[in-house]
Amino acid sequence: MFLVYNSDILLESDFRLSINDRAFSYGDGIFETIRYESNRIWFWNDHFARLSAGMTALQVTPPENLTADALHQTLLRLLEANGLTNQPARIKLQVWRQAGGLYTPTTNNVNVLISARPGNPFSISEKDRAAIYDGFRLSYSPISACKTLNALPYILAGVFKEQHSLDDVLLLDTEGHMAECMASTLFWYTNRKLYTPSLQTGCINGIIRRQLLRLAPAFGITVTEGLYKPETLQQAEAVFCANVMGIQWLNQVENCIINTSITAKEQLLSLLNQLHI
Repeated sequence: MFLVYNSDILLESDFRLSINDRAFSYGDGIFETIRYESNRIWFWNDHFARLSAGMTALQVTPPENLTADALHQTLLRLLEANGLTNQPARIKLQVWRQAGGLYTPTTNNVNVLISARPGNPFSISEKDRAAIYDGFRLSYSPISACKTLNALPYILAGVFKEQHSLDDVLLLDTEGHMAECMASTLFWYTNRKLYTPSLQTGCINGIIRRQLLRLAPAFGITVTEGLYKPETLQQAEAVFCANVMGIQWLNQVENCIINTSITAKEQLLSLLNQLHI
């Protein structure tokens, strides 16, 4: 497979990083995971907006050619080079500060790495068992809404998930409010109202989160972002998590069985199906 590193297309086998690289040494960067399907890059404007916000928060200096249009064309060229233009694909775009310095960097210039792999079609499925992971709580920061190269809270949540044979986990903020699932945004639905945790919990500003908050009012669904404790889910007609890879209904969170209402599911599906039109 080919990848793109600072505008050059390389074979993966030819790619090397120095031991002094700041992505390796400090996790000093951000990334986006992007869906390609049905001959288009999904939600590109939102991905680029979050990437730009992350670079601003990290106070790095992107190259002049790192524009939305130029980067979009680079993604398409990489997909073509890897023979992925006629199938679903998963693109990963990473940006990090170039080598130099210890905690205090000596440059704010960046490296850009783009890879692409075969992916699966966008899907709506179910997860039977989820639980709360309380070993690492999230908190709001200037960078918390973006995906950073330091993903330790989610890695440890993944270890917990495997140890307890779970399908997913919920992470909390420092005050015990629900923040997000391990790799997706958390939503619940009651009386034509869609709820999701506030960004003040330290959750990531997910791309599908943005779509649903934008689309829901057109379907007569009120959207509320806020601070909620886990017991709130006991009153929900439906609970689900979502990211650019798909939607998953949650059937149980801890000891709370989610008896998803048929009416609620039908109402939500009319909204969710808009995500892949």
